[in-house]
Amino acid sequence: MSGQNIFYSTLLFLAAVISIVVAIIVWRRRFAPGGLALVAFMLGMACWSGTYALYWANLYPAGHFWLDATYVGVVAVVPAFFIFVLRFTHNDHWLSRPLLALLIIQPILTLIILWTDPWHGLFFAGLRDITASTIYTGGPWFWVNIIYAYSINLLGVLLLTKSLFASQALYRRQIGLVLLATLIPWIVNIAILVRLIPLPELDLTPLAFTLTGIILAYSLFQYRFLDVVPIARDKLIENMKDGVLVVDNQERVVDHNLALQKLLGLKTASLIGQKAAELFPIWPQLRVNPEEEDNIRQEIVMSGPPAQHLNVQLIRLRDRQQKEQGKLIILRDITTRKQLEQEREALISTLQETLGQVKTLSGLLPICANCKKIRDDTGYWHDVAVYIRDHSEAEFSHGICPDCMKSLYPELSEKRKK
Repeated sequence: MSGQNIFYSTLLFLAAVISIVVAIIVWRRRFAPGGLALVAFMLGMACWSGTYALYWANLYPAGHFWLDATYVGVVAVVPAFFIFVLRFTHNDHWLSRPLLALLIIQPILTLIILWTDPWHGLFFAGLRDITASTIYTGGPWFWVNIIYAYSINLLGVLLLTKSLFASQALYRRQIGLVLLATLIPWIVNIAILVRLIPLPELDLTPLAFTLTGIILAYSLFQYRFLDVVPIARDKLIENMKDGVLVVDNQERVVDHNLALQKLLGLKTASLIGQKAAELFPIWPQLRVNPEEEDNIRQEIVMSGPPAQHLNVQLIRLRDRQQKEQGKLIILRDITTRKQLEQEREALISTLQETLGQVKTLSGLLPICANCKKIRDDTGYWHDVAVYIRDHSEAEFSHGICPDCMKSLYPELSEKRKK
């Protein structure tokens, strides 16, 4: 085996190992949007690079066996990366049954046509050079596969570009890296077509895709890629008067709206990626135990001046496996309502106190012209003192007026006069 073959084989084996390492790293975050698809993509790259390394190592079986085997990884990479893009950009609704059928059937059909080419010639059409170390030309199905792969990749680039311009600052850095990683294989393929390749006879495409994986791994650690991911939002959320805050399991801010910043008086341009406890003085009041329910409402008071009352709704965000992915927190300013409630309670208390001190009789009272008894609603006659006592808060203290004293006790009246 020549020195060139050893160099190419070692380089490709290294690319395969890197792809496997990245797949293992991403597996830890496989439940994040696009996580599983990215794992499949990196495993496809490992298969592509590994079988191509075996071809350059001249291992048994000889001939084009290992070169043809690279297509197992080739046909897996394209749909896996496209599904990753759809999940990452939150276009999951595209993953309908017809599209999934196309993404599965086309690769399988390509492998069948490739391995049975000697019988029909649909893939190579007799154009294959027995000494060729790359597959850059072929028959009808070869070009069908090329057009299919480039169309899928182009659509993924367009979706990432659209998401790039529609996202906030941190999201743009994430998506920008993903977009760069997607464009690298295109750039390498263009360089190959115009013969600007430093390594003769070597297909650089698997190395380009491996570099794609390295960039995604860098994004994984630098920007917490797949931990902090773009969340679908629309103008309704952005224009809400209530403050909206989304945090992940590490209590980092994933998303928020402008109303939240105004509500809490925050001047920072972007809160994305920062620790919630460092930004919000009210955060300790929002902490909840894991065993509590998924939808929690509470009222909290922010110290002033003036004091601010907030109604807080906390909703746990879970994936399909019911594992908690973060929390959605909606804050509403109820300070004005609380002030009105306090004023109302004060007014009611004042009225009750006043009514407790003053209770009056009103209406027409039927009273006897002679004995002065009063008739109630049931027809019974009561002494004036008894009736007033029972129908008001008044109490009586008895005595004798001067006229009655003179009439009833004349001697006593005369003595009092003297």
